[in-house]
Amino acid sequence: MDAPLIPAQVQTLWDAPHAVWFTLMGVGGGIFLLPRLMGLELRLGLWLGLPVVDLISFVVIGVGGLVLIRHLGRPFRFLRAVLKPGTSWISRGAIADFIFVVVAGLLIVPGFTWGGARPLAWLPWDPRGADLAGQTAEVVALLCAAVVIYYAGQVLADATAIPYWRSLAVPIQFVLSSLATSLAVVMVLETLAGVGIGAGQCGLLAGVLVLLLVTIVWHLRADAGALGKAESLAILLRGRFRRAFLGGVVGAGTVLPLGLALLALAVPATRDAVGVLALVCTLPAGYVLRLLTLRVGIYPPVHATIRVPQP
Repeated sequence: MDAPLIPAQVQTLWDAPHAVWFTLMGVGGGIFLLPRLMGLELRLGLWLGLPVVDLISFVVIGVGGLVLIRHLGRPFRFLRAVLKPGTSWISRGAIADFIFVVVAGLLIVPGFTWGGARPLAWLPWDPRGADLAGQTAEVVALLCAAVVIYYAGQVLADATAIPYWRSLAVPIQFVLSSLATSLAVVMVLETLAGVGIGAGQCGLLAGVLVLLLVTIVWHLRADAGALGKAESLAILLRGRFRRAFLGGVVGAGTVLPLGLALLALAVPATRDAVGVLALVCTLPAGYVLRLLTLRVGIYPPVHATIRVPQP
């Protein structure tokens, strides 16, 4: 006789603070990565000679790092986590955060301007990455930013005891969500700086959102009947999170900005407004996507086979 030994249980360790941490890390990394790859960082405005978009990225990732440290609690616990890069994605991510902030910060400081002068211009690299030293620093910063975007989702995918998390679709969803929000931030900054939003950016935003929608559907359909995941899907699609997920994440956070991106692609006059609306849609939806992913994390039931002696 097959009898339930331990029923399915919802995890309670990961919740809203972790969703905030995941969201900030992904968006912060994307805000640095995308403008650099598109060559826009200097056109989006300067503050004291430093690219505004880079400074925003540092602040967002810095706040995310503080949330991580607060989650880990005691300082020694944080140090132990950082010293396990071979087995822990939290450790890899924390190291990438640190390297990113240091290297990217050093990269731009030669451009610092005060009173019409550049007191740090003597540093032997170009803040735009126009020489070998500057290019090397920029490449390192970009690679670390990519790790920062990716690692939050991989932290969950490595949690093999929860079937809903144990999928490559989780980090892919988080990456695509981060890129969509980061693109919207770039579009808003372009509007504020008086820089025209190109059709390529609108097309890229639409493509990212299409991929996000496809990945969400893939994740929902893969191994849908597996123990643990079936219970997660029941809560997400038919239970108390149905409206937040289908109406918020899928509808308002993915399909609606996708339609707006296509509109901006076809009608250039709408692009400034679309950038703002896309940010309003994708940022809260990205947070809710991460929060619901955490809250439907369910440990599968454990069954035991009981043999009844025959008379």
